[in-house]
Amino acid sequence: MRTKTPLPRVSVYCITYNHGPFIGQALDSFLAQQTTFDVEIVVGDDASGDNTQAVLLDYQRRFPEKIKLLLNQTNRGAIHNFMDTYHACRGEYVATCEGDDYWTDPHKLQKQVDFMDQHPDFSMCFHNAEVRFDDESEPGYLLNQNQKPVVTVDDLIGNAETWFMATASLLLRKTFLPQLPAWIAESKSGDIPLNILLAQRGPIGYLDEVMSVYRKHGGGQSFTDHRWEAGFLFNRINMYQHLNRETGYQYRERFRKTMAEFYWHLPDTIEYRERIWHRLLYTLRAVRYNPEQYRRPLLTLIKEKILTPAQLSASRRLRGLK
Repeated sequence: MRTKTPLPRVSVYCITYNHGPFIGQALDSFLAQQTTFDVEIVVGDDASGDNTQAVLLDYQRRFPEKIKLLLNQTNRGAIHNFMDTYHACRGEYVATCEGDDYWTDPHKLQKQVDFMDQHPDFSMCFHNAEVRFDDESEPGYLLNQNQKPVVTVDDLIGNAETWFMATASLLLRKTFLPQLPAWIAESKSGDIPLNILLAQRGPIGYLDEVMSVYRKHGGGQSFTDHRWEAGFLFNRINMYQHLNRETGYQYRERFRKTMAEFYWHLPDTIEYRERIWHRLLYTLRAVRYNPEQYRRPLLTLIKEKILTPAQLSASRRLRGLK
């Protein structure tokens, strides 16, 4: 009779795409963890075009009992890789770290699990992280300054998008959210809905220690967010509409203020630069959703947001202005 393999206490969740120069350092930092419990490492690669999969296979060959690989042979997109990898994690807790970041403290997992065991109502915990620029174009800095010890869902839903929890710093209680809602597959962000949905289920603790590095480089996910493209802006609006429904409309006015920022930018995108009726529609929606931020005198709105560049130029010529 086959015995069941015991489930790991912690699953390390790691998604990669063209992280060949970095993934070895990430895996080494996972393997260096010193814990009193079992840990599995689950890596999802979205058909990298560099040597990422070769590096992953080499590590799996050397550590077959620790590393589980999900190797896509065709590119499915970051959000599908995010969801597949999350659902493949079997642990009670999930520690997240993307393939271009890494951990710097071998006791990170032990400290975070100890904290969560002591706070069974908490959904997540996180710690401070160093932001490091790979090309040294800017000096590094610590992400969290004067961070309060307990964060709630109210802190994650504000008048605009907020980011103060590095992905590589998070440990979440997966039993609070075993399955992700299907609509997340439509989103360009997995972290934002995951964090909000978990925070709705319990508070988030902060450990005031620096235990990971968030690497900024040209191939990073943050560089694929194009706020001047209508498709990206609509995607964000759709995500917040889903979150509004998912949270029972408890934070409707806050979500509307967040969405207002994206409506405000739509008239400036390539797609709507010359479409006056769309510019009018999205400008007025931004003003309606967040009047404190975007209300202007009507003539100012007409000149700055509603008239197309061509119409504004013609108006200036008619008035004898250059």
